[in-house]
Amino acid sequence: MSKLSRRTLIASCAALAATGAAAAVIKTGAEALDAFGGTPSGKRLERIQASPNFSNGAFRNLEPVVDPIDRDGRTGKMLAFLFEDQSAQRPQRPIPSLKTPLGDLPDGSFAWFGHSGFFLRLAGLSIAVDPALHACFPIGGFFKPFPGSDIHQPQDIPALDVLLLTHDHYDHLDMMTVKSIRDRVSRVICPLGVGAHLEHWGYDPDIITELDWGEKTALGRGLITCLPSQHFSGRSMKRNTTLWASFMLELDGMTIFLSGDGGYGRHFAQIGEMWPHIDFAVLEDGQYNPDWAGIHLMPHYWRKAAYELGARAIMPCHNSKFDLSRHNWTDPLQTAEASAKALGLTLVTPRIGEAVALDRLVDFQQRWWKSCR
Repeated sequence: MSKLSRRTLIASCAALAATGAAAAVIKTGAEALDAFGGTPSGKRLERIQASPNFSNGAFRNLEPVVDPIDRDGRTGKMLAFLFEDQSAQRPQRPIPSLKTPLGDLPDGSFAWFGHSGFFLRLAGLSIAVDPALHACFPIGGFFKPFPGSDIHQPQDIPALDVLLLTHDHYDHLDMMTVKSIRDRVSRVICPLGVGAHLEHWGYDPDIITELDWGEKTALGRGLITCLPSQHFSGRSMKRNTTLWASFMLELDGMTIFLSGDGGYGRHFAQIGEMWPHIDFAVLEDGQYNPDWAGIHLMPHYWRKAAYELGARAIMPCHNSKFDLSRHNWTDPLQTAEASAKALGLTLVTPRIGEAVALDRLVDFQQRWWKSCR
């Protein structure tokens, strides 16, 4: 399909959805409908409604965020994005990557799937974080991964002690991936309400742990704490019925922060104060836009958040796999490099799929994107 016809089709979908005719798009296939996931109900809904972060039928950020879609109109924003020159938003040749056999990954290391996906081996546990390995759109064929960034597929993910999900957006919760690995997952940890999607796709509710901001759960011999982020949620026209979150992992003497998605807010300074010795932070950096500054980190706020977290080493994620915004695909990495230099931080930038040792993060600072335009 030509670029123009692809854009026209997506634009038509956006216009139909905006006018309340989303069903015309959904009916393109049962899989697209299934991708919407489930709806919280019963005891799950009762727990959501009891959350201090939920009011008037929706979850709320700690600080009010003006949604540009609500302000300026959903259709106009989508059409403007689709018909802009996007030639610099994707690499001109495949992303450098290494297909590490994940089952052989040594304890105390991780491999990056690109975007916000990771496979982590730590404290004897196998953990997958937001493993979106396919397209991040309910209709097949759109927003596919960059060539080279899709080197790992669901069948390459070994048995998991934990599947950790930060929120329910398509580029973090990929139905095709989580359905493919369902029989190899021992436990799911996710924010409030997200488990409804997993149950809809056949997961046993007994293995799902849902957390509100500030709640903790045991993770092997350690802990995981659910923390705020400044974002939103939703897989259909109805939004914010499930929670979004960041997480702090405390395992095997290491403290690791996973930001999930979100804009800048006071929570970064608060997290830095609560955990004054963060060993490693994975901080969202990419798919930003001035229109979305409240829900994604613009580069100057990335620098501020990195400073306030005070981590010994930091990795920019949410980049190098999908083109979901307007910036040059290398911009997030280049600005993160400048920020880390200004702050005196170790910037961890491995190639996709590379085995990264957590006790040698300083060794993984290849600026691989500079030779891949």
